[in-house]
Amino acid sequence: MACASELLTGKIEEKGLRATEARCRILELLHETHEHFTPEEMLDALRERGKPLSIATLYQNLQKLSEAGIIARFVGPDGHTRYDVNTQPHHHLVCKICGRMVDVGVKGPLAEVRPVALFPEEEQEVGAWRVEEVHLELHGVCPECQARLEREASA
Repeated sequence: MACASELLTGKIEEKGLRATEARCRILELLHETHEHFTPEEMLDALRERGKPLSIATLYQNLQKLSEAGIIARFVGPDGHTRYDVNTQPHHHLVCKICGRMVDVGVKGPLAEVRPVALFPEEEQEVGAWRVEEVHLELHGVCPECQARLEREASA
């Protein structure tokens, strides 16, 4: 089995995994939507696309794909495990109203964010740590929710 995209097939196979139908479905969904799904949300989205998977198959393949570094696994602001196709260092912008999450690249001032710079009063303790990654969540209101709030306020 190969994915519809040769690029996705290559990503899977270069990590020593087989490009199974389940792995292809998961990666295609994540690449096409750029959403940060929970496994349950992913099940629903795959079902809506007419490409359902069993819960066991989904979890087994999410585990394999994240262990191989093909997708990233993280705990979202809601406390649920989520999966992200973007495995490059980045941060997230989260809507306080609808929960939508989008990637924010690590460029400009965000590239220089370090724990010591964030907590200068704790520099000695924080500076002794070996920091392996920095992940920021920026919270605000997305454009769709802003527009809805403006419509509701003017009604």
